[in-house]
Amino acid sequence: MREWNERSKEVAYLLNPAFCGRIIYNTIKTYGDVVHRAFPFPLTYLILPLVLQRKTRELINSRTQMLIWTQRYPETLIDFPKRARELVPITNEAVELLLQAGLLQLTNNGEIEIVQTMKALSRTKYANDEIKDCINKSEHIAKWFAAAGKAETIFICLGVRP
Repeated sequence: MREWNERSKEVAYLLNPAFCGRIIYNTIKTYGDVVHRAFPFPLTYLILPLVLQRKTRELINSRTQMLIWTQRYPETLIDFPKRARELVPITNEAVELLLQAGLLQLTNNGEIEIVQTMKALSRTKYANDEIKDCINKSEHIAKWFAAAGKAETIFICLGVRP
């Protein structure tokens, strides 16, 4: 991972830890609200590759089960493992920021749970339509993960080896 001053402006703006952390946090919170348990840590690496690519994000809909969705839109899985691998450092930065801010904590079981709710964090203030869509789709992904069962099943469904 390049230092901040060596990153292109586009990467620095679009993949900054605060924005990516907001997406990850929202997914973890929604998942917890649905299943009332901690979020499996390995799944954090699947969130950003699903949400950040526009073509994939536009097709996401939690009313369709994830397995059926992947069968309906197999083109979304082309290069998905590569995208997931490339976003590992970005995901790590975002999760580290959330941990240091005291918003998340790791459990003894290797899961992530919400420690502190983000206060007065508007979904629409200072957000354009694309940012709103990313936040909205992160909730859809949380619902998929909650309904799909084990993390291994989700990785297999998306064609990624943990």
